[in-house]
Amino acid sequence: MKDLSLMTWKEIKEVDKDRSIVFAVMAPIEEHGWHLPLATDMVEGEFWSRNAAETLERAIDVDCYYLPTFPIAAASVNEFYGSFHFSMRTTYEVAYGILDSLCCMGFEHVIMIASHADPQHQIAVEKAVRKINRKYGISAFAPMGQIFMGVGVNPSEKLETFEKEYPNDFHAGWIETSSLLAMDEGYARDGYQDLPDSKISDKDMISQKKQLKAMGKYGYLGCPRVASKELGKELNDNCIDSIVDAVTKFYRRDGYQKYSDYFLYKILPLHLGFFGKVRRKKVIG
Repeated sequence: MKDLSLMTWKEIKEVDKDRSIVFAVMAPIEEHGWHLPLATDMVEGEFWSRNAAETLERAIDVDCYYLPTFPIAAASVNEFYGSFHFSMRTTYEVAYGILDSLCCMGFEHVIMIASHADPQHQIAVEKAVRKINRKYGISAFAPMGQIFMGVGVNPSEKLETFEKEYPNDFHAGWIETSSLLAMDEGYARDGYQDLPDSKISDKDMISQKKQLKAMGKYGYLGCPRVASKELGKELNDNCIDSIVDAVTKFYRRDGYQKYSDYFLYKILPLHLGFFGKVRRKKVIG
């Protein structure tokens, strides 16, 4: 596994593109409550993709490459302190530019890890992937939207039970807090166990106003207090296994389709963000 950005153009030109897989991560710098870093989604995307790449190199005859993470992402809630968000149009254009550049170099198996679950981000990335695949033939793949929707390797019974007990954990709750604890306990700030639950329904997630109300002064949606390193390891392993399964199928061009079409892409109102701008609110003091 090599960092593509540390190679020379001549070295990249000589790479066997047919047996190479390139990973590119796109995720935001954004608030994740009082207890997790702004780079949470970036850290997750890098961890999952690097571990998936190492597994793929051991499992099948491929060489994996990666790029530095691109901190560009769209989000439906743009008015929280600490967040750097971009429009769906900008996110789409950046994703297209990354994929187009790699395909122009001759890479045929390009994986975009959009490690930010917001539908606006996933749709913008999916739109770029679809355009690239029309231009070059099937060359790019973005499986995270479907993985976030539950498509992939089945979680353990213990994890499924926990998800039923603490549902609708959308942002910086027990899922992401556990995930980062398993990577490095220092990512989670002291006191996360004392934070109150923030509850919101699937239906209310459609409303930006209701999201902001549920986030309150803390900036998360879920139950960070029940997070644990043990849960995080299961969550991370499950995500990595799902990425490996998706990418293996894509590399072989066999059975990858269940990961390739983001389920919420078909909901047309979610595309309206392409015609809007990011609303930022000045914070004083």
